[in-house]
Amino acid sequence: MLFSFVRYHDDEKKAWDEFIQQSWNGVFLFYRSFMDYHQERFTDHSLLVYKGKKLKAVLPANENDGVLYSHQGLTYGGWVLSPRFSSSDLDALFLDLEVYLKEQGIRRFEYKQKPYVFDKHPNDSDLWVLWKNGYEMWRRDLSFFIDLKNFAGFARDKRYRFNKAGRNNLRIDEKGDAATYMTLVNENLSRKYNTKAVHSTDEVLLLQNRFPKNIKTILVYREDLFLGGTWMFTDNDFIHTQYLHFNDEGRDLCAAEFLINYLLDTYKDKRYLSFGTSTEKDGTMLNEGLASFKEGFGAAGFCHDFYRKEICR
Repeated sequence: MLFSFVRYHDDEKKAWDEFIQQSWNGVFLFYRSFMDYHQERFTDHSLLVYKGKKLKAVLPANENDGVLYSHQGLTYGGWVLSPRFSSSDLDALFLDLEVYLKEQGIRRFEYKQKPYVFDKHPNDSDLWVLWKNGYEMWRRDLSFFIDLKNFAGFARDKRYRFNKAGRNNLRIDEKGDAATYMTLVNENLSRKYNTKAVHSTDEVLLLQNRFPKNIKTILVYREDLFLGGTWMFTDNDFIHTQYLHFNDEGRDLCAAEFLINYLLDTYKDKRYLSFGTSTEKDGTMLNEGLASFKEGFGAAGFCHDFYRKEICR
C-alpha cells in the first residue's frame, strides 16, 4: 500500500493539531480540544495517514457497531489533507483505507463530505473519487450561504424590515451572555419542534472559552431589552450562524435583519456567510419557511452530501 494508517490516541494530539493548522482544508472544529469536548459519547477511531514517514492526511472518525463514520459529533468531516495533495494520491488513499478497514473488521464506511465554503482552498476531488469507487450517496442536505464577494442584496421585504430596524434604536453586543442566549434557543426549539439544542449551555461556554477567536455569542438589544442573536463560528474564509434565534419582541423589531446586516458589514473581509441546513428527514424534505427566510437575505443553496460503502459483505 502507498499509505499506512495509525489510529489516533491522546499522545498524537500535538501532531494532529499541528497538521490541522497547516492543512489546506482543516477547520478549528477538527482540533482535538473541539472534537473531544463530548468524547464520552463516541468511540473515537480517527486516523493519521502516513506516506513513508510524512503525515499526509487525517480523518476525524468514530466507530460504532462495526461501522466507521466521519465523526458523528461533527456537522461535516471527510479527509483533511496536506497542501498539494494530488487527486491520484487521494484515489489511492481511499483504496488503501478499504484494505485497512477490512483488516480492522469494519463492515461499512460512512463518509460525510465537508462543503467547499469552509475550506481554505476549495477542493471537491473526494467527490470524484467517491463516485469512481462505487460509494452510494444516501443523503443530500441543502444548506444556504451568502457569497459576500457577489452579494445579491436583500429581497424587498427584508430591505423594508432592515430600514424599519434602523428606527428601532437597536444595538449589538459582540460579547453576549451565552447562558441568556441558550435559554432562548431552547425555549424556541421546545415550543416549535419539541426538542432542544444539540449543545448544552455548559458545552457552549466551554467551547467559547477554548476558542475565543472562532466562537462568539452576538446578541441584539433595544436598550436593555434582549431580542435574540446568534452563536457564530468563524474560520478560514467563512462565518457561520450555528444558532440564529429571536424572541417575539425581536421579530417585531426586525432584529434578524439588523443582525445579518451587521454581520455582512463587520465581516466583509470573509467570503461566505453560512446559515446551515434547511432540510429534514435525511435531506428528503425542505423546510420551506426556513429556506425562504435565508433566501430573503440573498442566500443561495449548496449541497452537503453523505456517502457510504459496504466494505465487508
